[in-house]
Parts: sequence; C-alpha cells; structure tokens
Amino acid sequence: MENVCLERLTTNIIITIMAKTFHLALLLQVCVLGGTIEMPPYQVLNTAETYEERIYPAQKWVTSTVLSISHNEASNAIFDILFTYIDGNNENGVKVDMTSPVTILVQPGEGPNCENTFTGSFYIPSALQDNPPHPSDPNVYIEERPELHLFSKRFHGFTNDQDWITNAAQLADDLMAAGEDGINFQTYYTAGYDSPFVIVNRTNEVWLMTA
Repeated sequence: MENVCLERLTTNIIITIMAKTFHLALLLQVCVLGGTIEMPPYQVLNTAETYEERIYPAQKWVTSTVLSISHNEASNAIFDILFTYIDGNNENGVKVDMTSPVTILVQPGEGPNCENTFTGSFYIPSALQDNPPHPSDPNVYIEERPELHLFSKRFHGFTNDQDWITNAAQLADDLMAAGEDGINFQTYYTAGYDSPFVIVNRTNEVWLMTA
C-alpha cells in the first residue's frame, strides 16, 4: 500500500512539473512568435570585428541574487525566481510581459573553488518603467540600474559555464589588444536572449563595463 501511495505521489509531482514546464514553454514561444519580446534600448557607439561598444540608458530591472559555483545553476535558479514575479507574485498580482535578454552580473569569488555572486535581472517593460509592481518575494527587488557604458561580444548556441568564462576572457583580450582603456575587468555581465526551448540560432553575449 505504501509503495502504491509513493508511486502515485511521484506521478503527481512529475505531472505538476511537466505542466509548469509546458506552461512556461508555451508562454515564451507565444511571445517569440508574436514578436512581443521587448528589449532595453541602447545606443551603438562603435562596432569592431569581434565586439560592439554600447550605452544603455538608466532603466529599471527586476533583480535577484544567488551564490553559486556554477553560472548555469545560478541562471536556472534566478530565472525561476524572477519568472514567479512576472507571473503575478507582486503587490498588484499583475502579469508582467517577458523581456529579453536575461542579464546576470557575475562577481567572481576569491579562490578557484569559492562561490561567485550572480545577480540576475529581467528588464521592466517600458509601459511599467515609471511604476513597476513591487515584488512580494523579499529576495526580489526593483533595481535602479544606472547608465551602462559597455563592450559586448556576441556568440551563439547552448552554453555551459566554461563558454561564458572563455568568451569574457576573449573579449578582455580583444579590448586590450585594441588599446581600449578604463575597462572594469573584475566583473562582467552575461546576457541570454532565448528561452530554453529555442533550439537553433540561440544568441548570447558577454558584457564588460567601463570603470
């Protein structure tokens, strides 16, 4: 009898997870197909062979922070937390449109095996920039992100932890070779533009900011 109950409980858990996954996949695919994914505005200052120089104006983002050794594990955790916010877990109980990209500020820990600080964010849609709904989760907050002057390197495909590190290092090398100065090499942003259900033509970026 206990085994039957355990099997039923396990089955119910699996069905619940599959239903939530399907709901998320459907929502993101509808947004993509409908062309409704909004992105933060920015100005391109310069385009080089391997990178682009941009300025992002000051904007509001919804943000949460986790500690982890793995970027991908942190990214998954942050996405779940922030998706709950846009799905209605806020003071107004309103649905907030999904935006792109999901940015993560990576602040490396001291030492090779230390946890890093990952601060992930969704851009608040322009219609809600002046008065975004306040998060109900104490681990989520509205970030008043200042103007960012940054250099961006784009690459494609699914990513693992080493992909982000390698591309950030390559961007740093390219900027130093080009004689760019005043760059903050201590931290960097990762930017993912696609849902986990996009299989081809996936777009990713790493950003290095000016100091």
